[in-house]
Amino acid sequence: MPRIANRVHSECRFAGSVGRVIITLMMRFKSEIGFGVLTALGLAAWTLLAWQLGWHERDFTNAQHGKKVALVLTVAGIWLAVRARRGRQDGWINFAEGFESALVACAVAAFLNGAFTAFYSRLLNPGWLQRGWEWQKAALIAGGAKERDLHRPEAIATASQELLFQLLMDPIGKVLVGLALAAAVAGLLRRKRPEEDSEPVNSPAR
Repeated sequence: MPRIANRVHSECRFAGSVGRVIITLMMRFKSEIGFGVLTALGLAAWTLLAWQLGWHERDFTNAQHGKKVALVLTVAGIWLAVRARRGRQDGWINFAEGFESALVACAVAAFLNGAFTAFYSRLLNPGWLQRGWEWQKAALIAGGAKERDLHRPEAIATASQELLFQLLMDPIGKVLVGLALAAAVAGLLRRKRPEEDSEPVNSPAR
């Protein structure tokens, strides 16, 4: 019994420590998380709009604009997140701070969007990804693609319908792509503090 009690006590302490770390991070990146959530909501709204307009049924021509919409919303979200942090820091932000804020916002948006995609694909509009692949496949064949040319895109289309892919692999891939966007936004919005621009003066050689 004492061993069990000690084990339970240790696990409770560990859980409490993890909880405090999570709360601390959430408070530190409150704005970044907020803009990440807003970005994910914008992506979900676009998906629902496309669904209601019938763009996820047989003809996916207009649905292809989703990638451009996702790019615009993601850039806007991380831009606002970095600007918000710069505002909290009296107008100053270095590259590392801007990159950090942009990456947090991007990651939040990516994983929330992955969760929504899984929900949408299984409950709201089952089979839409398969229909999208069939439409793409017909276009490839019409363009002269051979059967052997379809193996790789078909494998990707099949994987995209798996829950693990939607909840984990696809968000991770989007975060990796988002590294370039985060770096670009951080570089554009960087505003060094005066002390960061000053260079140490070397003493004259004797």
